[in-house]
Amino acid sequence: MKWMKKKESWPRFCIKAGVALVVIWGAGVAFADRYRIGIDDQLVKCIPGYSVYLIDKKDQQLERGAIFVFSAQGLQPFYEDGTEMVKYLRGLPGDNVKISKHGNIYVNDEMQGYGLTHAEALNKPMDSFVGEGILQSDSFWFMGTSNQSFDSRYWGTVKNDQIIGRAYPLF
Repeated sequence: MKWMKKKESWPRFCIKAGVALVVIWGAGVAFADRYRIGIDDQLVKCIPGYSVYLIDKKDQQLERGAIFVFSAQGLQPFYEDGTEMVKYLRGLPGDNVKISKHGNIYVNDEMQGYGLTHAEALNKPMDSFVGEGILQSDSFWFMGTSNQSFDSRYWGTVKNDQIIGRAYPLF
């Protein structure tokens, strides 16, 4: 019976399995150090069509139009400090941001969105959001694509130290 292979010894098998587990564990730790999976469970998505994101915590290259995750601050009672939000980066330091009396939002004279649907829920008149200004250093303007998005049009800018990393929509 030459065609039958002799079984491997248990000690040898355990060493090989242990090495494989250490390699898998090391790869997992390296992945988790840089990446994370984020899930948007809101009914009305700020970025329609996506619920799951790959978050690259090391990608801090702030690029207009890219999607980023940041830690909310000062949004009570709607969101606790530290709540992670996924939005498009629409405005960078030095950009001109304007909210018109009709609720249109412009960055450098390009329309980025419309509507102030949450003004009433915030117990503020629409006029209190109307204005124009230049984003200061370390101030970034984030928005979703939906007019239902709770974003910079309501609570202002995000500081660089709040930004967690770039988000890549998966599905």
